[in-house]
Amino acid sequence: MASLEGQVILLSGASSGIGAALARLLLQSGSRVAMLARRGERLKVLAAGHPQTSLALTGDITRPQDRKALVEAATERWGRLDVLINNAGVGHYGDVLEANEQAWRELFEINFFAPVLLAREVLPVMLAQKQGLIVNIASIGALVAHSDKVTPYVASKHALLGFSRGLAKDLAGSGVRVKAVCPHLTATEFFEVSPGAAAMAPEVAKYRSYMDTPGEVAQGILDQLDDDGLVLFPTEKPQAAYQKMREL
Repeated sequence: MASLEGQVILLSGASSGIGAALARLLLQSGSRVAMLARRGERLKVLAAGHPQTSLALTGDITRPQDRKALVEAATERWGRLDVLINNAGVGHYGDVLEANEQAWRELFEINFFAPVLLAREVLPVMLAQKQGLIVNIASIGALVAHSDKVTPYVASKHALLGFSRGLAKDLAGSGVRVKAVCPHLTATEFFEVSPGAAAMAPEVAKYRSYMDTPGEVAQGILDQLDDDGLVLFPTEKPQAAYQKMREL
């Protein structure tokens, strides 16, 4: 596992699931963590006990002013940015024609444009430091069409992986690295709050026992941040699933 003690880390979507698990592990490791999520009360609970090494900002990652506030708050307090973890995301389940234009655009705003634009906010700082790491939490759906009735979600995560690949090439030799994390099924409220959750519930129930926990995924991410390669499978389950479905 890479030593993250003392490093300044920006983390979106930190109020639940993988994001909350990452926040806990990072704060326990001695990282300085600036967290952003819409549910600020949950962030305060995560930050409790870490007054010197945590910042909890309530905001919406799709709002330019909230992304800017996150970067400014971290740099003003700690003077640098070492790692950005673009974790915030949302799913979508349903027949492709049921998703109207607004639904597609809202999904891409959260899953694609917000990570891209937050990366643009941090890159000037990281490039000036000649050091940094951008971690985009994608999905097995960024690599394969892993299920039916998730076309908008798969498209948004493919776009995020494509951005990660292109960005890694552009930043080669700069000291700023890029990772794209591809978890599979993870037992979070993602399946309860995403559009189409009620219709998806019977399918989710079938695979509940197979799912990774947020803690397992978070630990797997942190354990591999220094590994070579761009795509990161946080546990053995998504790696095995990809090998089975890689032609899809």
